Amino acid sequence: MEARIVVISDTHGRIDSAVLAVCAGADHIIHAGDVGGRAVLDELARLAPLTAVRGNRDRDALGAELPAEASGEVAGLRFVVAHKRRDLRAAHPDPAAEGVGLLVYGHTHQPELRFRGHVPGRVPVVWLNPGSCMAPLGHDPRRSYGLVVVRDGEPDARIVFLP
Repeated sequence: MEARIVVISDTHGRIDSAVLAVCAGADHIIHAGDVGGRAVLDELARLAPLTAVRGNRDRDALGAELPAEASGEVAGLRFVVAHKRRDLRAAHPDPAAEGVGLLVYGHTHQPELRFRGHVPGRVPVVWLNPGSCMAPLGHDPRRSYGLVVVRDGEPDARIVFLP
């Protein structure tokens, strides 16, 4: 079984046609917080199953509705998402022991992809910050998202920069 997960973060209330086109082909979408408004989630939920968490700027009614952390499974890959990496590290000191293969976070607007726990015979744990697809920071103005292709429960993750 193969599945495609699109990972985004820090939309801050905006989403455009380029991001929606990427998400349209997904089997699942993960939003790592700082959503910025119900309209963003509604657009994404029309395209694919969606898992979203609140970020530090989601302070309105939507922020109260969204969890600080969420988890799920896609094509045999278990994932956990929170807005800040430090929260994931504190709550999941040994994700491989929990059977979690993908940890997703945002907040920094800087894309980051790390593989941890290389043990012979075990799939390494992927830590993924997709950067921001709508609000990149000045030091790197490129918009980005994460793409995770899952094959038989194993993730193949990468950062993709939007044109």
